[in-house]
Amino acid sequence: MTNTLSTLAKMKLDVINYHAESITTNLNGDEITNLKDLVSMARDACYTSHNSVQYAKGNIADALAEYDEALEDKNQRQIESSERYLAILQSRMQSQSERHQADIDVYAHLTGGEVWTPTKKGTSSKKAISKSNLAELRKVVA
Repeated sequence: MTNTLSTLAKMKLDVINYHAESITTNLNGDEITNLKDLVSMARDACYTSHNSVQYAKGNIADALAEYDEALEDKNQRQIESSERYLAILQSRMQSQSERHQADIDVYAHLTGGEVWTPTKKGTSSKKAISKSNLAELRKVVA
Protein backbone atom coordinates (compact mmCIF):
# COMPACT_ATOMS: atom_id res chain seq x y z
CA MET A 1 0.00 0.00 0.00
CA THR A 2 1.26 3.43 -0.86
CA ASN A 3 1.08 6.26 1.63
CA THR A 4 -0.42 8.60 -0.94
CA LEU A 5 -3.74 7.97 -2.62
CA SER A 6 -4.39 8.87 -6.24
CA THR A 7 -6.86 11.64 -6.97
CA LEU A 8 -9.44 9.05 -8.00
CA ALA A 9 -8.90 7.05 -4.79
CA LYS A 10 -9.25 10.23 -2.71
CA MET A 11 -12.54 11.02 -4.43
CA LYS A 12 -13.80 7.48 -3.82
CA LEU A 13 -12.77 7.75 -0.17
CA ASP A 14 -14.63 11.07 0.05
CA VAL A 15 -17.80 9.32 -1.15
CA ILE A 16 -17.43 6.64 1.52
CA ASN A 17 -16.76 9.29 4.17
CA TYR A 18 -19.86 11.15 2.99
CA HIS A 19 -21.91 8.01 3.60
CA ALA A 20 -20.28 7.55 7.00
CA GLU A 21 -22.34 10.48 8.22
CA SER A 22 -25.56 8.64 7.34
CA ILE A 23 -24.44 5.41 9.03
CA THR A 24 -23.97 6.92 12.45
CA THR A 25 -27.00 5.55 14.32
CA ASN A 26 -28.01 1.98 15.07
CA LEU A 27 -31.51 0.64 15.73
CA ASN A 28 -31.28 1.75 19.36
CA GLY A 29 -30.50 5.30 18.28
CA ASP A 30 -26.92 5.11 19.56
CA GLU A 31 -24.43 7.33 17.77
CA ILE A 32 -21.80 5.14 16.13
CA THR A 33 -19.61 5.07 13.07
CA ASN A 34 -19.33 1.48 12.05
CA LEU A 35 -16.02 1.00 10.28
CA LYS A 36 -17.27 -2.42 9.20
CA ASP A 37 -19.98 -0.73 7.11
CA LEU A 38 -17.45 1.60 5.50
CA VAL A 39 -15.11 -1.29 4.73
CA SER A 40 -18.10 -3.15 3.28
CA MET A 41 -18.72 -0.23 0.90
CA ALA A 42 -15.08 -0.30 -0.18
CA ARG A 43 -15.20 -4.08 -0.62
CA ASP A 44 -18.35 -3.77 -2.76
CA ALA A 45 -16.59 -1.20 -4.94
CA CYS A 46 -13.66 -3.61 -5.35
CA TYR A 47 -15.98 -6.42 -6.43
CA THR A 48 -17.80 -4.17 -8.88
CA SER A 49 -14.67 -2.80 -10.49
CA HIS A 50 -13.06 -6.27 -10.53
CA ASN A 51 -16.09 -7.62 -12.40
CA SER A 52 -15.86 -4.71 -14.85
CA VAL A 53 -12.21 -5.53 -15.54
CA GLN A 54 -13.09 -9.20 -16.08
CA TYR A 55 -15.91 -8.24 -18.45
CA ALA A 56 -13.58 -5.95 -20.39
CA LYS A 57 -11.02 -8.76 -20.68
CA GLY A 58 -13.72 -11.02 -22.10
CA ASN A 59 -14.69 -8.40 -24.67
CA ILE A 60 -11.06 -8.01 -25.70
CA ALA A 61 -10.63 -11.78 -26.04
CA ASP A 62 -13.73 -11.97 -28.26
CA ALA A 63 -12.59 -9.03 -30.37
CA LEU A 64 -9.13 -10.54 -30.78
CA ALA A 65 -10.71 -13.79 -32.00
CA GLU A 66 -12.72 -11.82 -34.57
CA TYR A 67 -9.58 -9.95 -35.60
CA ASP A 68 -7.66 -13.20 -36.05
CA GLU A 69 -10.50 -14.58 -38.14
CA ALA A 70 -10.51 -11.45 -40.31
CA LEU A 71 -6.74 -11.81 -40.80
CA GLU A 72 -7.16 -15.43 -41.78
CA ASP A 73 -9.92 -14.51 -44.25
CA LYS A 74 -7.87 -11.53 -45.50
CA ASN A 75 -10.93 -9.34 -45.02
CA GLN A 76 -9.35 -5.88 -44.96
CA ARG A 77 -12.56 -4.08 -44.05
CA GLN A 78 -13.14 -6.37 -41.05
CA ILE A 79 -9.46 -6.12 -40.03
CA GLU A 80 -9.68 -2.31 -39.91
CA SER A 81 -13.00 -2.43 -38.07
CA SER A 82 -11.56 -4.86 -35.52
CA GLU A 83 -8.48 -2.70 -35.02
CA ARG A 84 -10.64 0.37 -34.31
CA TYR A 85 -12.82 -1.61 -31.89
CA LEU A 86 -9.77 -3.07 -30.13
CA ALA A 87 -8.39 0.45 -29.64
CA ILE A 88 -11.67 1.44 -27.97
CA LEU A 89 -11.62 -1.67 -25.79
CA GLN A 90 -8.00 -1.04 -24.82
CA SER A 91 -8.93 2.46 -23.64
CA ARG A 92 -11.90 1.08 -21.67
CA MET A 93 -9.71 -1.60 -20.13
CA GLN A 94 -7.18 1.00 -18.99
CA SER A 95 -9.94 3.09 -17.43
CA GLN A 96 -11.47 0.05 -15.68
CA SER A 97 -8.06 -1.01 -14.38
CA GLU A 98 -7.38 2.48 -12.97
CA ARG A 99 -10.79 2.47 -11.28
CA HIS A 100 -10.17 -0.97 -9.82
CA GLN A 101 -6.76 0.04 -8.50
CA ALA A 102 -8.30 3.11 -6.84
CA ASP A 103 -10.93 0.87 -5.20
CA ILE A 104 -8.20 -1.49 -3.96
CA ASP A 105 -6.24 1.47 -2.56
CA VAL A 106 -9.30 2.80 -0.71
CA TYR A 107 -9.98 -0.66 0.74
CA ALA A 108 -6.37 -0.91 1.92
CA HIS A 109 -6.58 2.58 3.41
CA LEU A 110 -9.71 1.74 5.41
CA THR A 111 -8.42 -1.64 6.60
CA GLY A 112 -4.94 -0.52 7.59
CA GLY A 113 -3.20 -2.12 4.64
CA GLU A 114 -5.22 -5.29 4.06
CA VAL A 115 -5.00 -6.45 0.45
CA TRP A 116 -8.36 -7.03 -1.25
CA THR A 117 -8.68 -10.26 -3.19
CA PRO A 118 -11.80 -11.66 -4.84
CA THR A 119 -13.44 -14.54 -3.02
CA LYS A 120 -15.80 -17.19 -4.22
CA LYS A 121 -19.52 -16.69 -3.83
CA GLY A 122 -21.22 -18.27 -0.86
CA THR A 123 -19.09 -16.89 1.94
CA SER A 124 -21.87 -15.66 4.18
CA SER A 125 -21.90 -14.99 7.87
CA LYS A 126 -23.42 -17.66 10.09
CA LYS A 127 -24.18 -15.11 12.81
CA ALA A 128 -27.89 -15.02 13.64
CA ILE A 129 -29.85 -11.85 14.34
CA SER A 130 -31.76 -11.56 17.59
CA LYS A 131 -35.58 -11.70 17.58
CA SER A 132 -35.79 -8.17 19.00
CA ASN A 133 -33.60 -6.82 16.19
CA LEU A 134 -35.79 -8.67 13.68
CA ALA A 135 -38.83 -6.89 15.07
CA GLU A 136 -37.03 -3.55 14.81
CA LEU A 137 -36.02 -4.27 11.22
CA ARG A 138 -39.63 -5.15 10.38
CA LYS A 139 -40.70 -1.75 11.72
CA VAL A 140 -38.03 -0.01 9.64
CA VAL A 141 -39.23 -1.55 6.37
CA ALA A 142 -42.95 -1.34 7.10
